[in-house]
Amino acid sequence: MYFKIIKTLMDLSSLQLKAFFETARLGSFSKAAEALHITQSALSQRVSNFEKDLEITLIIRDPSGPVLTEAGELLFRYCQQNAALEKEVLGQLVLGKDQLAGVIRIAGFSSVLRSVIIPSLAQFLRSHTHVQCEFQSCEVKDLAEVLRTARAELVVMDYRLCKSGVVEVVLGQEEYVVIESAKLANCKDVYLDHGPHDNATESFFKFQSQKPMAFRRTFMGDVYGILNGVEMGLGKAVMSKHLLKGNNKIKIKKSHRRYFRDVTLHYYEQPYYSKLQLAIVQELKLNTPKFL
Repeated sequence: MYFKIIKTLMDLSSLQLKAFFETARLGSFSKAAEALHITQSALSQRVSNFEKDLEITLIIRDPSGPVLTEAGELLFRYCQQNAALEKEVLGQLVLGKDQLAGVIRIAGFSSVLRSVIIPSLAQFLRSHTHVQCEFQSCEVKDLAEVLRTARAELVVMDYRLCKSGVVEVVLGQEEYVVIESAKLANCKDVYLDHGPHDNATESFFKFQSQKPMAFRRTFMGDVYGILNGVEMGLGKAVMSKHLLKGNNKIKIKKSHRRYFRDVTLHYYEQPYYSKLQLAIVQELKLNTPKFL
């Protein structure tokens, strides 16, 4: 299917391809029509004719909005890759072939994005001022969908997706520990989590040979809310150890087996990667362990 699409693209109207790409990118026929300065009817007709030429359904017209089929997702990634390569070539023409330029989107979960991923790339971004990184903090449960729908080129998860066609690079490991306030009395049976889908506490205690008595959960929104809550004595928490550096308001309970999770970078296999993406991946491989 991949080669059929790519071969056929050589002979197809760029207007049709652009209509599909904008609809997929914006997730809306009306917004795509506005972006292309055409009517919604004309846009829909272009996309329909595109599908007829390809003999493949690319978009399902759902009442909630356009939904990409598997073929549509594949073509959307192809379009994004081409757009990135075009920007790279234009950047090299303007700045010189040895200069990196372009936009790359990186998504990750809150305990590593701000404290690990961004610091790992800071020096690189200072040295390459024409590179634009767009960072997205997401719930772990949403990251696979972010990758699948091409909302980010690089996605960092705390597990391996193990999906065909997806490259996985283990950048390092997060160690999880139980923490409590160093100065204030804690609510002994309360553990603080992000939200209902946060399984860090449950997974940590499943790994221990001795599980705690029944406990209540309180949701704090993100890891920094959890840290603030623990400092204030609102409960204990299972937390990434690297987030505790220099925090004298929190202490670690040391009567547990050491528990680690892989910090894993994911991106789709491609026949060709931009120099920017290759450079970003290399920087993450080199620097991430320093911050974990």
